[in-house]
Amino acid sequence: MFIPVMEQSSLICELTWTMIRASALACLGWQAAGLDASVSVNLSMHSLANIQFADRLLALTREIGLEPRRMILEITESAAVTTELGHVLANLSRLRMRGFGLSIDDYGTGYSSMQQLGRIAFTELKVDQSFVRDALRHAPSLAILRSSVEIARMLKLVSVGEGVETRQHWDLLKACGCNLGQGYFISRPLPAQDLIAWSAVWPKQLAMALQEAGPVMVPVLPKVHGV
Repeated sequence: MFIPVMEQSSLICELTWTMIRASALACLGWQAAGLDASVSVNLSMHSLANIQFADRLLALTREIGLEPRRMILEITESAAVTTELGHVLANLSRLRMRGFGLSIDDYGTGYSSMQQLGRIAFTELKVDQSFVRDALRHAPSLAILRSSVEIARMLKLVSVGEGVETRQHWDLLKACGCNLGQGYFISRPLPAQDLIAWSAVWPKQLAMALQEAGPVMVPVLPKVHGV
């Protein structure tokens, strides 16, 4: 609720940098504990419109000691339409060349999806949770989900299904060939310091849940987002 208010002022840029630094430090802590993890960070278009953003982010990750490939930068497809598009594209291109991952978030909810996929070197496509949630009972949503995963495959992008709330959502995404899942069926949001303990028990908990519900395909441990 507070994000739109902050985006009307410079406060959103301060929040963005606070979250980037905290996320980078958390990721280093996970790696030090033996967890092969990356971290995803949502970016504000106000920050990306600053032509110095890429230089500052590179300097920050060097200072902290985090490899750029360990950080995925998420932007919503609707937010990618901005009057400062030139600066946004320049920053994203430079960051991608340095090894950062780029994710298009909430895919399917904007009005320029294909255009954004063609102009920005994304590495990941996140299908909006509304399509995942409704696909179980709504044929058009299922068609959008399947086509989005197929588009990601054809473009050699990692596909992520948001809104995996139940075993049925998990099975549906696996049947569609989606690479990764995100949602409460996997985990509710966690404090960063709790991730190590969670990662040690989650595979066993998931295996038990899937076994109780009947035989399924072997699950793949998904990437953790939003912690």
